[in-house]
Amino acid sequence: MKSVMWFLFALLLGIVLGFGASIYVVQSEAGNVLVRKTEVVQDLERRLQGMEQQRDALGRQLEDVVGRAGRMEAAFTELEKKFRAMADERGAGAPTPTVPPATLPPTP
Repeated sequence: MKSVMWFLFALLLGIVLGFGASIYVVQSEAGNVLVRKTEVVQDLERRLQGMEQQRDALGRQLEDVVGRAGRMEAAFTELEKKFRAMADERGAGAPTPTVPPATLPPTP
């Protein structure tokens, strides 16, 4: 009975120490030395860096497009104000021509 208890204690201690050592190796830089970064991992890291650079470039392009859209909106608003002012001047100075009812296309 005593030998069974010692065996179970040693087994439990081995499991706990093995788990702790595994966590240490995975979390530390020693894991890279033991695992030796494979070419697949290095290729994936290069591709990830390339994608991050593309994402940053697209973010800058998006900001540029948003800025241009804002300027275009402001220019359109200004143009609309000028058009309304011209329409008001024309309405006050001369009557607006109307289309006679005979020239309107028939409604279906």
